Amino acid sequence: MRDDGLDLSRVPERLRTAEMCLAAVERDGCALKYVPEALRTAELCLAAVERDGSALKYVPERLRTPEVCLAAVRDAGWVLCDVPEDLRTAELCRMLDELNRVAVGSDGVALQYVPEALRTAEMCLEAVKADGTALKYVPEALRTPEMYLAAVRQVGTALAYVPERLRTPEVCLAAVGSDGCALQYVPEALRTAELCLAAVERDGCALKDVPGRLRTPEVCLAAVGNDGRALQHVPETLRTAEVCLAAVRDAGWVLQYVPEALRTAELCRAAVCSDGSALQYVPEALRTAELCRMAAVNRAALEGDIDDVLEYVPKEILTPEFCGEVVLAARKAGEDE
Repeated sequence: MRDDGLDLSRVPERLRTAEMCLAAVERDGCALKYVPEALRTAELCLAAVERDGSALKYVPERLRTPEVCLAAVRDAGWVLCDVPEDLRTAELCRMLDELNRVAVGSDGVALQYVPEALRTAEMCLEAVKADGTALKYVPEALRTPEMYLAAVRQVGTALAYVPERLRTPEVCLAAVGSDGCALQYVPEALRTAELCLAAVERDGCALKDVPGRLRTPEVCLAAVGNDGRALQHVPETLRTAEVCLAAVRDAGWVLQYVPEALRTAELCRAAVCSDGSALQYVPEALRTAELCRMAAVNRAALEGDIDDVLEYVPKEILTPEFCGEVVLAARKAGEDE
């Protein structure tokens, strides 16, 4: 029982003693689920939620006291949803204020379970600092420029909840610095070269939201260097050998977006080294035994299944000897890891 509290579920209920149950919840709070109702005492429930706040849902309503609830949200703020409504009132304001602040401080979205009348400016600021998306639960009257900035610094896409008139260059730059995908929420007029570069350096796939005129060689190279998948958003005229090589090194399967004229032996080799399934996009004239072996071994090491690679190996190469070599090489690669 001391190794895994959830083992309590395997013990016949008539043999579950108070001592055994206490040992179980001290090991894993959610073992409280398997404690007989008659043994769920205040002491045992407190021990359970101190170990794992989410165990609060297994605490009998009559034992969800301010002390137990506070201990639970200290461990996991989101369990504020399991705190009885009567503890979320002004009657226990002093205790509740601490409980609420602890909850939103550890898990910002717990703010949604705090009665709106008790959501203070300080509490809301703590919430968005913990999780920027908590901004959507902040009453309009309490939303300040400082709060918006704190929110997007924590979660860039929280920019979606910032009124457009308050999406300043400072706020937008902070947002894309946190998450490049936030670029989609930046007003068109503020999508500058500097801001777009910052966005794709954080998340290459943000390239899809970069205005066409700003998809420069520098921005495109930075994007695929961060995430090869961004190659599909690079203008055809900018898919140079340098850009394509950087992309396939990160995500081999984007070889399909590389212009045929640039699918050289070197570039195809880099692609299959990154992802064996890229073999299907390699020109047939370049599918040598060595390249096919490399693709199959890579796929086997990563996925354990090479059928989707063997399908594209030329018939004259796909011999029993070839398959045996691949199996041995994949096994060796696995052992080396």
